[in-house]
Amino acid sequence: MFKIIVSGHGEFASAIEKTLEYIIGKQENIEYINFNNGMGTKELEERYTESFLKNEDRETLFLTDLAGGTPFSTAVTLSQNMKNIYVLGGINIPTILAAIEYRDEESLEKAIINIINHGKESIVTFQKKELNNNFQGEDGI
Repeated sequence: MFKIIVSGHGEFASAIEKTLEYIIGKQENIEYINFNNGMGTKELEERYTESFLKNEDRETLFLTDLAGGTPFSTAVTLSQNMKNIYVLGGINIPTILAAIEYRDEESLEKAIINIINHGKESIVTFQKKELNNNFQGEDGI
């Protein structure tokens, strides 16, 4: 089972944690790290390192809010210096749910493909359709 670290700007990570608890209950082996206003890159890197070192023998997947943002780029830098770290940017709730679903996979690399596909497929557009003039609701209106 790989470890998941969710991070993003402001209270992103805390909001994701609360949302997941509402949808599927509290989850094990997931950490949430906010990158709040006034926090420097060095402090964020220290928090990432501390979290990673708790279970450094396990693969770790960083899920960040924006590809190219500070939480993402800090995780990428960490991944260059430590093994077993993978980083995804631009995540959404379905992406995180997929990561939870696939975290028992043998290979995190294979799971990442499924996680990304799941996130992409979850984005849909609403197609407005004209209602038939003869349409009436149950109340006759």
